[in-house]
Amino acid sequence: MIILKLGGSLLTNKEKKFSINRRVLKRIASEIKACEENGKKLVVVHGGGAFGHPLAKEYELNRGYISKSQIKGIALTRKAMQDFNNLVVKEFIDQGINAIALQTSAIVTCENREIKSFNHEVVERFLELGLTPVLYGDVVLDDKLKFCILSGDRIITHLAKILNPGRIVLATDVDGVFDKNPKKYKDAKLIEKITPEIFKRNKLNFESYANDVTGGIEYKVRELLSLAKLGYNTIIINAKIRGRLKKALLGHEVVGTRIEGE
Repeated sequence: MIILKLGGSLLTNKEKKFSINRRVLKRIASEIKACEENGKKLVVVHGGGAFGHPLAKEYELNRGYISKSQIKGIALTRKAMQDFNNLVVKEFIDQGINAIALQTSAIVTCENREIKSFNHEVVERFLELGLTPVLYGDVVLDDKLKFCILSGDRIITHLAKILNPGRIVLATDVDGVFDKNPKKYKDAKLIEKITPEIFKRNKLNFESYANDVTGGIEYKVRELLSLAKLGYNTIIINAKIRGRLKKALLGHEVVGTRIEGE
C-alpha cells in the first residue's frame, strides 16, 4: 500500500485564487491509474493550494479561534476545499480510478493542533473494498483552540503509523528539498538525502522559502523525519515531470529527496 501526498502548488497556482492546473491533474491521474493497474493500493492526500490557503490566511485560521469574523472564514475555506477535492476526485474517476472523497473534518478532531481522534477505520474499510480514499488538508474541530488547520502532511504522518505503507511519496512542483529556495535562487542545490543527522549538521536556508498557513517546507521535513525515525521512509519528487510520479509509485529510482532514518 502506498500513501501519496499531492502538493497544492503542484495542482494549482497559489498566486491565483481557485485556479487548478487541469493538464497536470489529468496526467497525474493517469500515472496513478497505471500504478493501480500494477496491483498497488493507494491512499491519496492533497494540500490546499489556491483553494484553501488564501482564505485560511485571510481569516487567520491557523491561529485558532480569535474572533467571530473567522466563522465565515471556516465556512468559505471548507467549501473551497470541498470544491477542490471534488475536482480531484472527478478527474480520478474519469481516468478509471475508483476514488472516493473523504471529508477530513468529519473523521478527525484535534487538541492544540495535535490529532486527538482519527476514524481511520473508514479509510481502511474503503481500501479493503478496492476504493482509493482521497483526503485533504482541512479546518477541523480542536478541543483547545475550537478549530485548527490540519495539514495534509500531518494527515499522512498519522496515517502512516496506522496503515504501515510500503511506500510514501510526496509529489510537488520542484525536484525535492534544496539548500535554499530553487524558485528564487538559480544556484540552489538539490539535497538527495536527509536523515536526522544530516538535518542537524546542515544549515538549510528555510527562511528563503515562503511559509504558508501549514508551516512551509521546514515543517514538512520535520514531519517526515519523525516518520523516518519509525522506519517509514519518504521520497519527495517533482510530479510536473512526465512519468516521474509513476516511477516513484512503482519503486523505481527517480530524481528527488529521500527522507530516511539513520
